[in-house]
Amino acid sequence: MKNSLAINSKQIFEIILHLGLVFLILGFCFNLLSPFVTPLLWAIIFAIILYPLYDGFQKKIKGKKSLAATIIVLCILGIVILPSVSFFGNVTSSIMEIKSGIDEGTLVISKPGQTIKDWPIIGEKVYALLDSASTNLEKTLIDHKDQIKDIAAKVVGSIVSSIVTILQIVLSVIIAGVLMASTSAQNLATNFIMRIAGNKGDEFIEIIISTVRQVVKGVIGVAIIQTMIQAVGLFLCGVPFPGLLTLLCLILSIIQIGPIIVNIGVIAYLFSTGDSSTAAIFWTVYLLLSGLSDNVLKPLLLGKGAMVPMLVIFIGVIGGFMMSGFVGLFVGPIVFSIGYKLFEAWMEDQFEEAEN
Repeated sequence: MKNSLAINSKQIFEIILHLGLVFLILGFCFNLLSPFVTPLLWAIIFAIILYPLYDGFQKKIKGKKSLAATIIVLCILGIVILPSVSFFGNVTSSIMEIKSGIDEGTLVISKPGQTIKDWPIIGEKVYALLDSASTNLEKTLIDHKDQIKDIAAKVVGSIVSSIVTILQIVLSVIIAGVLMASTSAQNLATNFIMRIAGNKGDEFIEIIISTVRQVVKGVIGVAIIQTMIQAVGLFLCGVPFPGLLTLLCLILSIIQIGPIIVNIGVIAYLFSTGDSSTAAIFWTVYLLLSGLSDNVLKPLLLGKGAMVPMLVIFIGVIGGFMMSGFVGLFVGPIVFSIGYKLFEAWMEDQFEEAEN
């Protein structure tokens, strides 16, 4: 009896020791991989999005998978890197020009129009600030130096964050190219999902692929088209910083808020300048119609090939963005769609048991 208890105790101790070592190794591996989680998620998303293009291209060049993946990756990197370098170059030169103008005393702020006072809530404060800056810029900068420091710190932080994001995208695109060209990587991902999901592995793989493409087509695609329509109005109506406003419209459209906030500000600016009421009315109508264009675009682009209701995808998109930023736009609807299918299967089983 004592020998049996000793053997059982030894076995329990060995099991605990083995489990402890397994969890220790898993924890160590997770810490090693944690910096690459976001780029890897983006790489999988890019691979799913680009695979139809890659598949068609590699067939045209007689099945040369590595060459097809390399060409696609280089083209995308060119699309990402070249505009980014140009954008940051322009931002840097603009900041240097402003700094040089302040140091040399050549920077001049135009006197604001009286109509700015009519802006709701902020009109008087904005007019007072601009009027003071146009009269004595140096004194205005000294009076608001703390606020300027805070804004400058946020701007620098945003620039650094943007550079890190672009580097992550570059890394993700390169990994995506490897995933598309490597059959072993595809088999590993498929086997991993099959191992976790069992008999429903194939269905879950289809849900993941379908959801990613639905988000690209129905969320990001609609946002890009709507933003392009907005950009035409923003660049032609004469509003300041049209490029920055276009970027803001794109972000707001992706997170499903829409460009209405930007449009209200632009319309207020157009009427406050008072140059031409006819032009202001025309651009007001144009911006309002462009802001509502997603109501026409979404029915045309959404709902085709979706394996779950579009409401599930939209809830996942918005919730995922609130939790995890832009990567959550894809991870959120994928997880929520899988959860919805599991809930649906559970409800069907419950219904069948009730009938029996």
